[in-house]
Amino acid sequence: MMVAMGLKRRGDTTPAVRNDILRQVGGGIVRFQEASYAFDDVAAEVLALRRQDLPAMTALLFAGPASAEALAKSLHQPRAAVSATLERLQLAGYARRQTGAASPVELTAHAKVWIERIWAPLRQDGARLLGAYTTSQLAVLARFVEQAATLQEASTTQLRASLMLPASPARRSHLRGGLSPAALQRVQVFIEANIGEPIQLHDLAARAGLSPYHFARAFRTSVGMTPRTFVEQRRLEHASRLLTESDRTIASIAQETGFGTQSRLTSVFKRRTGFTPAVFRRGRR
Repeated sequence: MMVAMGLKRRGDTTPAVRNDILRQVGGGIVRFQEASYAFDDVAAEVLALRRQDLPAMTALLFAGPASAEALAKSLHQPRAAVSATLERLQLAGYARRQTGAASPVELTAHAKVWIERIWAPLRQDGARLLGAYTTSQLAVLARFVEQAATLQEASTTQLRASLMLPASPARRSHLRGGLSPAALQRVQVFIEANIGEPIQLHDLAARAGLSPYHFARAFRTSVGMTPRTFVEQRRLEHASRLLTESDRTIASIAQETGFGTQSRLTSVFKRRTGFTPAVFRRGRR
């Protein structure tokens, strides 16, 4: 891009040169976006989270404690999705509620240590890269980035508005072979209502009106995980909440959340979080 600006100032650009540079700029932007996504994917894996959880961590880091409602509004995400993210952050020890269940959520010191460990080297390398440019070049770059962000935000607003139209094609699922929104909701409601009971694959498939084989494939397409993994995750989230907000024994929590025995809960909990339920409870308090 800096080459293009220099050529334009000297007046020696040709259409062919200009088009070639524009292709380089466009390709570079796409490559940068893909590299950013790839970095976030790895960072989320290191943190044992999902990539879609990272924006909430960023918001809590820079804007401070916030409720699920406030985060949903600022991130333009459904309230249920943000609540699920906050539960995962709390389960991993990266966030905590300031007082009660309805209070704002804040990042823990543990989360800030890991954020610095992962992103600080990238920030330092970026600062060194920018140091190679003059102030006037940085001013042009800053103006381009600001205008590009404005265009992107305007396009996002228009696309989001299309989702509000009842008959909009944008509301239809783009995932071929996935569950319909109504079927997925029926399955999720059934899981929540029976979280403490044995849940069989054929029970879930019946709620979707599919055979167990086709249901398992469609569920994974829609949710990104198997039905068994999803049920286990929901049980862990319920168990972590009870460990934090109640004084019930770990054995009784295991019974209520469908794990059956304390040893089974401990085994799954440690595998997924790195902590035993007892250690997790002491740390959260």
